[in-house]
Amino acid sequence: MAKLLLGDKHTQHAPWMLSLLWRVEASLVHLLSIACRLMSPDTASRLGARLARRVGPGLDKTRLIRRNLKIAFPELSADETDELVRNIWSNLGSIVAEYPHLRTICDTRAEERLEIVMQEPLEVFKQTGKPAVFVTAHLGNWEIGAATIAHLGVPLTVVYTALQNPHMDRLLAEARDALGFRAVERESAARELLRRLKHGTSVGLLVDQRVDSGEPTLFFGKEMLTATTPAQLALRFNCDLIPVQVQRLEGARFRVTFHKPITADDPNATPAEQINNITLNINKLFESWIRERPHEWMCTKRRWPKDPNRGHPDDWGKWD
Repeated sequence: MAKLLLGDKHTQHAPWMLSLLWRVEASLVHLLSIACRLMSPDTASRLGARLARRVGPGLDKTRLIRRNLKIAFPELSADETDELVRNIWSNLGSIVAEYPHLRTICDTRAEERLEIVMQEPLEVFKQTGKPAVFVTAHLGNWEIGAATIAHLGVPLTVVYTALQNPHMDRLLAEARDALGFRAVERESAARELLRRLKHGTSVGLLVDQRVDSGEPTLFFGKEMLTATTPAQLALRFNCDLIPVQVQRLEGARFRVTFHKPITADDPNATPAEQINNITLNINKLFESWIRERPHEWMCTKRRWPKDPNRGHPDDWGKWD
């Protein structure tokens, strides 16, 4: 948030200011969390939505949101885009305000806040000890998906990207600690994921964002550098690759849908071809989810190059 308010240029030349703003940001979020904890989940969610809807559109990140929306939904008018931007910020505000209530929301014994849909019986939920690779996108409240898996009795390790603000990162880690799954930082996750899958622990990955080490894969008709890790892990350990869709119903109520496992179109193709095909199929599914509920999509980071019509990734230039 500090870099959103000041911009990269100012924070690079005044690191003390960035450090100060990081502390202020974490303090404000901590106070908001305390206040939201005293409210009902629905009231907290509404408060967060209203605050973010008012403040968010004026932040620098809105520039990237608009750019992503222009590429994904070029048919939208200026007014439609403005409204969608406000709704995206509202959803993000709700997510922040719901963190103190995630344990309550994801309690599978209480059906009033969580609806679980299984498109077909899945082996990982039969307590056979065989793990799965779960994938999801930044939609609805994505924390709900991992917490639901853990509450259903599946040992789970999820990968996250550390926040630039170390104080905020600690607050987020504390909120996740109560949800029943283990979180590992992306930079050191590769060996840990292999070890966990080998010993029967499932893994969860958010893979709808650009990954600089990924493969160029179509997403909304444009190539995006996409992580192939889910496909690689599923093929290596011969386990299901299960998409998890989180949809906001009303307030702090959600539907979590476990879709049928994604596989390669041609099981006789080479491993490399299968990996690329599975990765494309994941992107296609995520795209359909986003088209259905674009207002629940967190698209505050650059997905595509500055010129998405250019060819090879080596020609795309510097990323933001």
